[in-house]
Amino acid sequence: MFKYYRILICVFAFSLFTTPAHAWWNHFLFNRPALESMPELVSSPKVQVESLENFLLKEKDGLASLMDKMENEANSTYSKNAPRPEILAFKGGDRKSIRDRFLRALRVNTGTPLGYYLQNLPGQPLPGKKTDPNTVSLYGEKDLKQDYEFYDIRIGDLVSPIDVLATAGDEPDFGLDLNLFLDNGEELGKDYGFGIQSFGDSKVYYATQVPFHIGYYHESPIIFLAADFLTHTYPRYRVFQFQTLSRYAFQTGHKYWGYRFLGWGMHYIGDLTQPYHARVLPNYGTLSMLWINIKAIFGFENAKNDAIDRISNRHQTIEKYHFSVLKNAYAKKDLTHPFIRSVKLTDRDEGFGKYNDSYIVDVVTKESWDISDRIDTLIDDSNLLNGFAEGKLLPNIDQPSLTELDSTITEHMKSVGAHLRNYVRAGLL
Repeated sequence: MFKYYRILICVFAFSLFTTPAHAWWNHFLFNRPALESMPELVSSPKVQVESLENFLLKEKDGLASLMDKMENEANSTYSKNAPRPEILAFKGGDRKSIRDRFLRALRVNTGTPLGYYLQNLPGQPLPGKKTDPNTVSLYGEKDLKQDYEFYDIRIGDLVSPIDVLATAGDEPDFGLDLNLFLDNGEELGKDYGFGIQSFGDSKVYYATQVPFHIGYYHESPIIFLAADFLTHTYPRYRVFQFQTLSRYAFQTGHKYWGYRFLGWGMHYIGDLTQPYHARVLPNYGTLSMLWINIKAIFGFENAKNDAIDRISNRHQTIEKYHFSVLKNAYAKKDLTHPFIRSVKLTDRDEGFGKYNDSYIVDVVTKESWDISDRIDTLIDDSNLLNGFAEGKLLPNIDQPSLTELDSTITEHMKSVGAHLRNYVRAGLL
């Protein structure tokens, strides 16, 4: 009987993850104000932009040893379901090969551009030449959708640590985690050892990064027993990798890469503050999921299809709504908007405790899980799915419920800011 239920849950869970892999759309819009509340960052001197190749060539011997130790530790914890193959160990290289070897050792997509640019807030004059989208994202404008404003910086320029950190907090959405599994159709998947994609649509490019940007740590035991593939997720692995590299870069005097690597890790913290990235299906219990699939097995698939549409639509809508509100606030120079003001407040920072190895599970995703039902319900009550489109509210929005949703997001963003800052503080020690 348990084997039968296991099949049902697996069918259901696999079908759910056709949803977008993005959590919050454009992290920079809340990263930057959150970081502005850190005096230690505000007062930091500007850092000199350095090429990745220069950093790697200068530190290749130390990095080889560091990355071996890093992966050995990760193999027993964060990546135990998919340990790094020994053949990928970083061994240095020359100026032409070292970048590719480094990225392969990290098991990220080597085609990610990793250009030199900073992001600009909406409504602000562009401080430099507009950046070519193909130097930002693996899929260029197809991925960015004109929702970001970047300007070029050059090797040797002096730039603000906050700008580097806040900009880097979006980079993992620009290609680092795309097409890394065996069934994604690229050679990388054959080499990296992650196996078959645990969930998500393995044939849709943006969905191939799902297991790296989602963390399910609080589902019921029966869900994990029946569908242990839900535990094959890697955001903690990525945070560990990038935080380790950041500390090494700071220790060896490469401050630009210290901040940039730290920002890469910060992205996953931000992702896991999104309720739909910490819970499989808000407002559905284990028995409800089983019943839906029992009906689907016997040909009555309406309930299952409705559940899939439900999570997909809500996930996309809440992130687009949040982005739209922030973008409009910045464009109007309304820096006192509650979504912006709340993420800057520091009164919760100390209460969550210092960032450590258990912080993502015990604090970040636990809070996201706890708020998921309420967010999901308020999306329904406010009629946000039908009352919001193309960045605008429509007449059929339920304003009282939308006000309540806004208030809930505002309260949650206080915690989001705290989590980002606590992570960054740990990286700056």
